[in-house]
Amino acid sequence: MIKIKCIIFDLGGVIINLDFSNFYKHIITQSPLNKPQTPIMLEFFRQSDIYHQGLMSDKEFYELACNLLQVCDIDQKSFFSAFNSIISGFNPEIVEVIKEIKNKNDIKLFCLSNVNSSHWVFLMKKKWEFFEYFDKFILSHEVHITKPAKKIFEYAIQKAGCLPQEIVFIDDGLNNIRSARELGIVGIKFTNKDDLIEELKNLQIL
Repeated sequence: MIKIKCIIFDLGGVIINLDFSNFYKHIITQSPLNKPQTPIMLEFFRQSDIYHQGLMSDKEFYELACNLLQVCDIDQKSFFSAFNSIISGFNPEIVEVIKEIKNKNDIKLFCLSNVNSSHWVFLMKKKWEFFEYFDKFILSHEVHITKPAKKIFEYAIQKAGCLPQEIVFIDDGLNNIRSARELGIVGIKFTNKDDLIEELKNLQIL
């Protein structure tokens, strides 16, 4: 069996818990559109991806959301307060798994996330201890690429300094896993702690 030299964790939906309810309550339901039509929401999330790539400033994203969702009476600070509330906490069980990997192995630990600048600043203010377990963060708003684009995985391979087959990538998004696997990376689709531990034991990591 090939020895694993690097494990890459996704952030949102794996380590970080996400809850969109507060954002919808304070932003979406305030819209005169009431429940914005599907094409409007699709455009909002498409533009959000551009923001996640760091190709749009906070002010530009706020103005876009105001105009698109017709919620211009909400000031920028209130908007981002609701937007950042999507981050509702972290999963202590997965943090324990990461800690165990760190203690048992001489393996590089990376975090690869589609994360925008406002969410990242919000996360850094939390000063959660588990961030110290990671050797490197590959953040979409800094590298200007979002998953599932293969370029971000090629970048991760380069930074890991090993073969794709020596890298494990853990993510809750199936398209992201598929993209990584196409480059030879070992992909684990995250569902829960127990299944993840079993997969890591099969790879002789735990």
